[in-house]
Amino acid sequence: MRLTVFGATGRVGHTLVHDAVGQGHEVTAYVRDPKRLGIKHGKLLVKKGSLEDGTTVAEALRGSDVVVSAIGARDATHPVSVVTHATRAILAAMKAEGVQRLVSVGAAGLLPHAAGGLTGEHGLPPFLRHAFEDHRGALQALQESELDWVVVCPPVMPSGLKTGKYRVAVEALPTGGRQVYAEDVADFTLKVATGTEYHRVRVGIVGD
Repeated sequence: MRLTVFGATGRVGHTLVHDAVGQGHEVTAYVRDPKRLGIKHGKLLVKKGSLEDGTTVAEALRGSDVVVSAIGARDATHPVSVVTHATRAILAAMKAEGVQRLVSVGAAGLLPHAAGGLTGEHGLPPFLRHAFEDHRGALQALQESELDWVVVCPPVMPSGLKTGKYRVAVEALPTGGRQVYAEDVADFTLKVATGTEYHRVRVGIVGD
């Protein structure tokens, strides 16, 4: 399978690229700074570019079976729109190139709340507010599109080891879990990207 990965130098994206080429998939990693990726493989094509450049974004995902976005703001202590703008740019390029499927890494705050609306709209700690708003804008762009999308929604995401032990739920966060390793999020996101089980849904994930 051919994948294009945005956010490939981040914790989830980097692990996903490493695992994907190891499984024999052809991967294009779209990055600002190729030196930060640090992965070399015969199945990997590294393309340098900016998400503001629609032409190179379209070139990067041309011919792909699925696009993965693991983009996140490095600093969300102030209002940001990194994820929202990136998602819109990727969706526009996908539409232009006829690529239909996008798997994105979001956050648990994007999942539905029992009282209505999104979980992040109910009692979210102030330090997470700006990141949530950014991801909410991206979710809205996905929902307004006609493409086939999935948003993987982890809570707290420390770095650690890929355990393979995690639980998932459609449109909900599995009960009893408060965190999940970034490496396990990458593992599940790759499974979603290369599988056919989920379509136009949010999927919560927690460590087991």
